[in-house]
Amino acid sequence: RRLEMLSSKVKLTQQEMMVGCTTGMTRHIESVANNRQPRFPEKYTGQLLLSHQLGACAELAYCKIFNIFYSPTVNTFHVADIGDDVEVRYSNLNYLKVRKDDNNIYCVSMCGNLQYFRYNGWIWSEDAKKDEWIKDFGGHGKPAYFVPTENLNKGEIERT
Repeated sequence: RRLEMLSSKVKLTQQEMMVGCTTGMTRHIESVANNRQPRFPEKYTGQLLLSHQLGACAELAYCKIFNIFYSPTVNTFHVADIGDDVEVRYSNLNYLKVRKDDNNIYCVSMCGNLQYFRYNGWIWSEDAKKDEWIKDFGGHGKPAYFVPTENLNKGEIERT
C-alpha cells in the first residue's frame, strides 16, 4: 500500500485538513503577533497565511504516507519538522529549496493543494549543496539551493 501511495496523490480527510490548516493558521498568527518579518514580501494579500497552512498540511500528508506520527508544532525554527532529521518543504514548482543553513537533515519535497498532496522525493541536505543549483530567485539577496525534482531520491528515506 505504501508504494502505491508514493506514486499517487495522498488524500487528506476533512479532519486532517482541519488539523493542518489550524496548525498553519496558529503559526501565522504567532508570527504576526510577535512582529516577525517574513523572509520574502507577500505577492498577494493572504499569501503568508496560505503558505503556513499548506506547509502544515504537506507535513501531515508526508506523515500519512509513511505512517509517522504527526506532531503539529509552532515556533520551532531551524529544527526538523518530523522526528529529528526530516524537513518538509512545500512547493508546486519543479524544484526543492534547500537553504545554506540546512545542515545534516533530510529535505523532503511535497506539492499539491487541499485535499490532495504528492510526495516528490528527498535529498540529504549536504548532497543538495551544489554550485549548479544555487539561485537567488527574485533577487532578494537570500540565495539557496534549488534541486530539480528529477534529482530527488524516490521512495522512503534511506538511513545509513
